[in-house]
Amino acid sequence: MEFIFTFDDGKKIPYYHQLYQFVRQEIESGRTIAGTRLPSIRNLSDSLAVSKTTVEQAYQQLIAEGYIGSAARVGYFSLPQEHTFARPDVHHPQDLQNQISRWNNIDIDFHPARVDVEYFPFSTLRKISHAVWNTFDHTTLDYGDPLGERGLRTQIARYLLQSRGVVCSPDQVVVGSGIQYSLQLLVGLLGIHNMHVAMEYPGYDRVRSIFAQLQVPIDPIPLESDGIDVKSLSSSTANVAYVTPSHQYPQGMVMSYSKRMQLLEWAKAHKGFIIEDDYDGEFRYGERPIPALQGLDTDERVIYIGTFSKALAPSFRMNHMVLPSSLLKKFINQPHYVDSPVSRFQQLLIEKFMEMGHFERHIRRTRRVYRHKHAVLLQSIRSELGSYATVKGYGAGLHVSIELCTDYSQAELIERAASAGVSVYFSSEVSIAGDAPSVNIILGFGGLSAEQITDGIRRLRSCWFSSDH
Repeated sequence: MEFIFTFDDGKKIPYYHQLYQFVRQEIESGRTIAGTRLPSIRNLSDSLAVSKTTVEQAYQQLIAEGYIGSAARVGYFSLPQEHTFARPDVHHPQDLQNQISRWNNIDIDFHPARVDVEYFPFSTLRKISHAVWNTFDHTTLDYGDPLGERGLRTQIARYLLQSRGVVCSPDQVVVGSGIQYSLQLLVGLLGIHNMHVAMEYPGYDRVRSIFAQLQVPIDPIPLESDGIDVKSLSSSTANVAYVTPSHQYPQGMVMSYSKRMQLLEWAKAHKGFIIEDDYDGEFRYGERPIPALQGLDTDERVIYIGTFSKALAPSFRMNHMVLPSSLLKKFINQPHYVDSPVSRFQQLLIEKFMEMGHFERHIRRTRRVYRHKHAVLLQSIRSELGSYATVKGYGAGLHVSIELCTDYSQAELIERAASAGVSVYFSSEVSIAGDAPSVNIILGFGGLSAEQITDGIRRLRSCWFSSDH
């Protein structure tokens, strides 16, 4: 994960203590859930432009108070919220050491952002990279187009039209280095003092954190069975709506066609914008996909964001954004015309990969793989968890959401799962169903084999619902 944090030089508080306070608040608020791996001391010191000593002092304070732990080959990770040194149950150092040992023994990780690296097209990309490198000369060593390489943007525009119904020219496509870059760019274009963002609740905590760090006001808007509650949205003062319509994160529902049209009407009536985050729109396993919001938009009110992280790998750190013409003009005419954050070599590599048809073949192949894993996960949940679990979000993407009927708290479930060698993840919302408490759990399956999925669900049943526990 990454921390979006800015030091306040106006405060008479040491940098290490400001960082300590920020991380502690992220963990206590639930925005950083238990088991999340934190940036290394070196990476965090580089990204925040401070000394390693500053980061190390902050981390040591967090370890001392039980907010985070560390282990060999794992690094630093957040601990369950109940297990801070402010509570009596982990005052003894041995308790913390036992907690660290449990996290170090994880061998099945239901992380929602993992992909299947076994099917990564190493050999194809290796051949293409040699060919691309051989075309490099002094003209390709310059900064390049701030929007991204023209050829890559052409390929992205063609692909989006065919696969997602996104209607745009290559000139509207901006190649970026991830959701953080795209949102920071948008805040600059729209103006921080002119923005009031509405977000789905529960929603993508990382995006909420980015907006919060950029000091953009945020309104949480509840969800209905087919997506964001447009009536509640209309009652807010927001002029920008961030949504994940193709596969809502984390609940998993697909926004209906009628709801999409209502949302577009809201944007037109309020002269607002919709940020459509299509983070895993390539992967659907049931009904025919509904066209992207951007493709239904006739008033240029939708900002479409897609990524290569799910289709290829997170380490590519490359995404794309389609800007309406009004924002494109602002981007081009801004005084400090930013350079593209993605290397030209990587852009040319993916351009050729797409141009030769390899990207679409890779998507078709991995879609079959993920469809099988998705089916295995659903079958395992039904057979092992039975009436204890209700599947809420499925049919698309690389994770499903289930509502778990249990007397355990989220922290207790996480700890019991870790004791069984399994990592699980939760949304920030805790709901109540009748008299029995229920918890929303997110199970990612992209990075696991079918055998690991089956074994993982079986272990969860044993440690959560077995009468022996």
